Amino acid sequence: MADWIDRTLIDPETHLVFDGIKDGSLVRAQYTYCQGVVLGLETELAARTGEQRHFARVHRLVAAVDQHMAPAGVLRGAGGGDGGLFAGITARYLALVATTLPGDFADDVAARRTAAKIVLSSAKSAWDYRQTVDGLPVFGAFWDRDAELPTAGGQQAQFVAGAVNSSEIPERDLSVQLSGWMLMEAAHSVAVVSSLG
Repeated sequence: MADWIDRTLIDPETHLVFDGIKDGSLVRAQYTYCQGVVLGLETELAARTGEQRHFARVHRLVAAVDQHMAPAGVLRGAGGGDGGLFAGITARYLALVATTLPGDFADDVAARRTAAKIVLSSAKSAWDYRQTVDGLPVFGAFWDRDAELPTAGGQQAQFVAGAVNSSEIPERDLSVQLSGWMLMEAAHSVAVVSSLG
């Protein structure tokens, strides 16, 4: 599967992962979550097999995420609905790279450091831009700007053609809040490993 993904779904220009194949055609959209799940796959394979092709793919994809999906070091959001989970998924697997990718070569160290930097920068930004209700955080759909407090009015998330579309105020969607907590969990795991040396 990993080899097929690398041959079929990697953009030769950006080195990001395309969304997939639908009805026999390549879906060229590039979402943060696609990068995350492939990072998880390749990191696990690198750690378990020691095969260099998996290490190289992790190095390449971490660099691509850093360049194209983390402007100013913060993972880009995708609104609410299904998209609300996308950056949290990526943060979880970037944390896996930062804490699990073995190796002492310069590229291994650089990938771990870059992955950790993205996770920690994103977490700081998401925390700084959160709102607070009754002492509890409300995370934003976009971690680089102020979260908006949802109201009782407005359009709610809707299931349309196999996907969940965002509420009018995406912060209302559980996916957005779950993504924020996934990011905080990822940052904690990175910080713990970093503190151990």
